[in-house]
Amino acid sequence: MECYRCGATLSELDYCTNCRADVGRYKKIMYAANRLYNEGVDRAQVRDLSGSIRVLKECLRCNKNHVDARNLLGLVYYETGEAVAAFVEWVISKNIRPDRNVADEYINMIQSDRGRLETINTTLKKYNIALGHCYQNSNDLAVIQLKKVLSLNPKFVKAHRLLGLLYMDSGEWEKAKRELERARRIDLGDVDTLLYIKECEEQLYGGDDRPSGRRHRKERDREDTGSVFSSDISSRQYLPQVGGKEPLGLHVFLQIGLGIAVGVLATFFLIMPAREAKVRSEEEGKLTEYGEQIDAKNGEINDLNSRIRELENNLAEQTGMISDISGEGGAMAANDHLHAAAFAYLDAGQSEMSVDQYLSLIPQDYIDNSASQEYLELYNYLKGSIGGSVAQSYYDSGMEAYRQEDYAVAIADLEKAYQYDPTNDEALYFLGVAYYESGDVNRAAEKFNELINLFPDSHEIDKARQRLEAIGE
Repeated sequence: MECYRCGATLSELDYCTNCRADVGRYKKIMYAANRLYNEGVDRAQVRDLSGSIRVLKECLRCNKNHVDARNLLGLVYYETGEAVAAFVEWVISKNIRPDRNVADEYINMIQSDRGRLETINTTLKKYNIALGHCYQNSNDLAVIQLKKVLSLNPKFVKAHRLLGLLYMDSGEWEKAKRELERARRIDLGDVDTLLYIKECEEQLYGGDDRPSGRRHRKERDREDTGSVFSSDISSRQYLPQVGGKEPLGLHVFLQIGLGIAVGVLATFFLIMPAREAKVRSEEEGKLTEYGEQIDAKNGEINDLNSRIRELENNLAEQTGMISDISGEGGAMAANDHLHAAAFAYLDAGQSEMSVDQYLSLIPQDYIDNSASQEYLELYNYLKGSIGGSVAQSYYDSGMEAYRQEDYAVAIADLEKAYQYDPTNDEALYFLGVAYYESGDVNRAAEKFNELINLFPDSHEIDKARQRLEAIGE
C-alpha cells in the first residue's frame, strides 16, 4: 500500500515513514475497500450479481482508483445485459491505469465487433422506447418492444423484470412468473425479482377457492333441508276415522256456524296481526338492508372519486415526468446522444468531429444539474479524448470563416476551438475580433480582457489593448 501524499510504500505504522503523514484512517479505508472487493468477487461467483454490484460500488466509494473493482463491476454489468454501464467502468479504469490493464481487452472485444456495437445500440434504443410506452400507459406496445430487446440481448435483466411487471399488471401471472424466473437465473440475488416472483406465486397458488368443497356444502344444505321437511311431515298425525254416519240436526249446523265464526275471529285477531307483524318486520329488515347497501355504495362512490382525483394528480405528474424524460432536453434524449457519441468514438469508420456533433446535442443544463457521476465521467472522457484534433479543426474552420467575413460562423467555431483547447490564445483573440467586427463590442471587450488576464505573454496582447482602447473611445 502506498502513501496518498508522497507515494512511498507504507509500513505497519500509522504514519508514513517518508513524509510523516497520518495514514491510520487512510489504511482502514483501503482495507475496507479490499474487503468489499473480495465480497464482490464471492457474490459474483455465486451469481448474486445485484449484491455484487452493490458492494463493488461501496468499494469504489472507499477507493475510486480500485482498478480491479471497476473491471469486475464492468463484467457484472455486462453479464446483466447493461453493456453501456460496463463500457463506462472500463473506460474509467483505462483512464486510471493506461498500461497493463485488462480493461483494454474488454473494450477491444466490443470495438472489434461492429455487429455487437449495433446490437447494443439498437437494444438501448428499443428499451428506452419501451420505457416511454410504459410512461404513456401503452403497455401492449411496451411488451412488443421488450420482446424485441430480449431477442437481441437475452441477458438484459431489467428488460426481463419490466416485461414480467407488465404481465403482472395485465393479470397474466404464469407469463410473468416465467419471465421473472429467467431474470432470476441470470441474477440469483436480485431482491426485486424475488419479491415479484413471490407475488406471482401467491396469486397463482395462494387463493384456492376449492369449488368441490362448495358443491359438497350445497349438497349437505339440500340434504339438511330435506330431512327437516321430512321430520315435519312425519310429526303430523292423522285423526282416526270413526265408522257409521252421524245424523244431521239443528245443533250440527249451529256448531258448524259457531266453528266458522270462531275461525274467522281467530284469523282476524290472532293470525292476521302476526302475519302483518311478520310482513312489517320483513319490510323493515329490507329497508335497513337497502339503507346499508346505499351507504356502502355511497362510500364506494366517495372512494372512487378520491381515487379519480388521485389518478388525475398522478397523471399530471407523470405527464410532466414524461415531458422531462422523453422531451428533446430530457434524460432519454441525453442518454441517446451520449451513447451515439460513445459508439462513434469506438467506431474507427467515424471521425472525431462526429463524436463532437453528438456531444454538442446534449444540453448544458442537463450536464450541470441532472447528469449522474458515471454520465459525467464518460462525457468528460470523450471530450478529453477528442479535444486536440477537434480544437484544431474548429480553429481552422473559424479562421477561414473570419477571412470570409462570415463572423457568425467564425464566432461559433472559434468558441468551440477555445472550449476544447483553453491554451489557444490566438483563438481567444480572433474570437474577440469577430465579436468586434459583428458589432457586439461588449462581448469583444470581455474576450480581450480575458486574453490580457490569462495570457500576459501572448503575442496578441498589444493588439488586444489597442482594440480595447478603440472600444473605449
